[in-house]
Amino acid sequence: MTPAEHHLLLLALAWILASVPLALLAFQVWFRARPVHPVIPHEDDSPAGSFLDVPLLPVPGPREHVAGHPRWKRVDGWVALATVAVLSLLMGPLVMPPESGETFQLSANLMLMQLVFQLGMAGLLLFYLAGVRGFNLLSLFGLKRQRMVMVPVWALLWIVPGTLLVGLVNYLTMPWLLGLLGQSEASPQLIVKALGQSPDAMTKLAVVACVGFGAPFMEELVFRGFLYSVAKRFTHWSYAALGSALFFASVHGNVMSFVPLALLGLLFTAAYEQTKNLLVPIVMHAMFNLCQVALMFYAPELARYLEKT
Repeated sequence: MTPAEHHLLLLALAWILASVPLALLAFQVWFRARPVHPVIPHEDDSPAGSFLDVPLLPVPGPREHVAGHPRWKRVDGWVALATVAVLSLLMGPLVMPPESGETFQLSANLMLMQLVFQLGMAGLLLFYLAGVRGFNLLSLFGLKRQRMVMVPVWALLWIVPGTLLVGLVNYLTMPWLLGLLGQSEASPQLIVKALGQSPDAMTKLAVVACVGFGAPFMEELVFRGFLYSVAKRFTHWSYAALGSALFFASVHGNVMSFVPLALLGLLFTAAYEQTKNLLVPIVMHAMFNLCQVALMFYAPELARYLEKT
């Protein structure tokens, strides 16, 4: 990563972080009578058997507030913003200076530490939602809306055409971005360069666990399940979708991947909104990551070519 790329990423991350409280204030001023959305990103409470076919079961206890169901509150918005800020501090451009690409060494221990971090962040967020706020996680994330056997089917139906579209848009925008940065070709992500060093079998296994399970689980929980849903409750759905997608792209710490990752974030949001089941974007994310890793392991030349073009 060049200094120009690093500075551009830091600028984008700072702009995104600053835009969230400003947007919350703007929507509070301009749209004082905000609609009360359900706890998951649904626009209505359609009866069972309709497009939205899982009722939101009330959770007993002192946390009941509106119409028998717990609702997102303003504190959830600040917790969501704090969660993303912590992720920005612990991963992405803030912890990857320009020279880090020359010293980054992939190892099984490093990837296992990353997996522990991913599962730990997800566990803390789930504890907050279920233990502190009292949400029913099955209802909150629509985990019973489709039979389990149908989840990968829906994921495939979304990820295959979506990836082709993202690739086309990236192909068209890459020359402009390269010209902006004064480069002739795209610099590869750190993980691509590291995997090109032929890691051992244990490291490969740790990489698969990290990118095929840990990353999709944590990132979809944070960016789609929590940040997008809370932002949609207090702002407009378009800002919620775009803001969560931009956060998702910025924390990955690579300028050349920013546009396709942001588009993928929008694709995952659209799949979540359509299926109402967080498992669908999680499986989509896992499929995308595992295909990338398979190319790096078994077709490294093709992976480098795709990364550059």
